[in-house]
Amino acid sequence: MGSDIGSDDIIAGNVSKYAVLPPGYCGQPKKGHLIFDACFESGNLGRVDHITEFEYDLFIRPDTCNPRFRVWFNFTVENIKESQRVIFNIVNFSKTKSLYRDGMTPMVKSTSRPKWQRLPPKNVYYYRCPDHRKNYVMSFAFCFDREDDIYQFAYCYPYTYTRLQHYLDNLQRRNMDYFFRELLGLSVQQRRLDLLTITNPEDKTDLENSVMQKKIKIPKLSLNHIEEAGEVTDYGEEDVELRHSKRQDGRKQSEGAHKSIEAVVARLEKQNGMSLSNNSSPEETFMETSEGINSMDDAVVPRVLYEELLRSYQQQQEEMRHIQQELERTRRQLVQQAKKLKEYGALVSEMKELRDLNRRLQDVLLLRLGSGPAIELEKGKPESIEPEPEVQKTYSEEANTSTYYPAPVPVMDKYILENGKVHLGSGIWVDEEKWHQLQVTQGDSKYTKNLAVMIWGTDVLKNRSVTGVATKKKKDAVPKPPLSPHKLSIVRECLYDRIAQETVDETEIAQRLSKVNKYICEKIMDINKSCKNEERREAKYNLQ
Repeated sequence: MGSDIGSDDIIAGNVSKYAVLPPGYCGQPKKGHLIFDACFESGNLGRVDHITEFEYDLFIRPDTCNPRFRVWFNFTVENIKESQRVIFNIVNFSKTKSLYRDGMTPMVKSTSRPKWQRLPPKNVYYYRCPDHRKNYVMSFAFCFDREDDIYQFAYCYPYTYTRLQHYLDNLQRRNMDYFFRELLGLSVQQRRLDLLTITNPEDKTDLENSVMQKKIKIPKLSLNHIEEAGEVTDYGEEDVELRHSKRQDGRKQSEGAHKSIEAVVARLEKQNGMSLSNNSSPEETFMETSEGINSMDDAVVPRVLYEELLRSYQQQQEEMRHIQQELERTRRQLVQQAKKLKEYGALVSEMKELRDLNRRLQDVLLLRLGSGPAIELEKGKPESIEPEPEVQKTYSEEANTSTYYPAPVPVMDKYILENGKVHLGSGIWVDEEKWHQLQVTQGDSKYTKNLAVMIWGTDVLKNRSVTGVATKKKKDAVPKPPLSPHKLSIVRECLYDRIAQETVDETEIAQRLSKVNKYICEKIMDINKSCKNEERREAKYNLQ
């Protein structure tokens, strides 16, 4: 449940009147520079980081002698401004499951309002944060309304050790007969560990005796002592037979606790049956046997232990029946699942056949639609001929019958050629000769990078980024303008047409298309690197 701690979590002690100042500020704290304090009983706050004027990261100290668990917090805040709004992030919680997920909220009180109150649930958030080594973070927003008040925040209602000792001292001074307080020991920090007993004074001695009796270990049943004594009794004969039968079966004596219990129960049931056949009660038989074998105290099983073993044996049998029923139910479910998987496999194969047939039909239809424009292009006419509406409708209906991506369109049939230019869509034209060279490029990475240079050019790419977000590797990185989304979509469409000529696997197509941004980022980095190398060469040449 806990998470390993790092060097950031090694906190010496609680903060004491610690004023959190903005970076670069020198001088006395002003109003609004919050002062945190946790140097009081049950207080816990080890470190405070200033994020912004309105946000603070709080680090709590771990439990005593257990650095993996960090849950409790209790601290005060003062030197605030009226109507000052803040967000406190307790960033190093160790619990994965917390009542904060189910609506519980932290407690707050102030000097003018000393009664503890809970924060509104809408202002409290409990989540796992990747910025803090994936620790759980509890964030809550708060608005201070009175400048002269000191506000106190806690995990839940605090109950201090001093308050507990005062309460126990008051109970002890009342000299109540049914209340007994004893010192059980001392904690690691040399504090009292009290043992409280609340019972009738007359039953106190009986209670202590029963507790001590439960702590006595009952010796194991032994047959060696009987054989050494040389006494032949019903107990001994049956024990020898039982042990002999186990040896014949080749079973080990330590097969399990339930087998030894079963043997004891069987032996005692046989004893009871023999005593009943002699017209004597089980109690008399038990007493006579106990008196006759005083030297066999270790082998005699008391009736209380017998009844307890019998109940345990019956419970284990009942549990075994439940387990067998559960196994049978699970087996039936597995059989049903296997049948469903077999049916599903047949459906998948049938679906693949239908998709292949649909793809072939689409290819035939597209070839028929593309025959007209191909002839026009051979004649050198720049006009783009669109298919008739009825044929378009038929093609769209055929395409919608498949859950796969649309069938690949021949590249030269989809894109319009005019005056030595190729129209890729959205008003983007590229050189026809470069376009033909691009089609024979090997690999998705090289294809995407060359296409990006054809669309944007190196001068635009070196001053842009794919997303427009600054990199996190450099602290002072400045975000660059993002690339045009419609041009990015054109790059993806062109790459899709290329991939669709090679495969119809939906998973493979999606996986290869997901790397478009990565390829363009690599190209931008290569361009910037080459520009820097060129600048270094020019500077070196000028120096020479």
